[in-house]
Amino acid sequence: MAILIVEDNATNAMILKHLARKAADVEVLIEADATAALKLCHNTFFELLIVDQVLPGMTGLQFVKAIRQLPRYDSVPTIMVTADQDPKLREEALRIGVTDFLTKPVETLRFRAIVSTFLERSAQPARAYG
Repeated sequence: MAILIVEDNATNAMILKHLARKAADVEVLIEADATAALKLCHNTFFELLIVDQVLPGMTGLQFVKAIRQLPRYDSVPTIMVTADQDPKLREEALRIGVTDFLTKPVETLRFRAIVSTFLERSAQPARAYG
């Protein structure tokens, strides 16, 4: 299992990586540029994406719109973590496919709980119905 953090601020990226690794023993990669992160997603599958809104290359919203066009990423949990507290951004993010939305500074216990929950869901085998 692996998590991709798309965050251009090195300090914030390291904090998020540390918190994610506390939530689950998984590989965590960081990419500062959204365009490079999108290219990485074409070649690597991540079970969870953590995305900032303000990024070089494209915004977090643009990244999520692009990632949702890839069939294997159409339902991968995506958490937007941003300092922008505009309710309209939150509404738009959830509308385009962001699974959860957190504002910085992130509340440690909530972040870890969300990451754990999403990774547990990803680890469960798909059920066949019929």
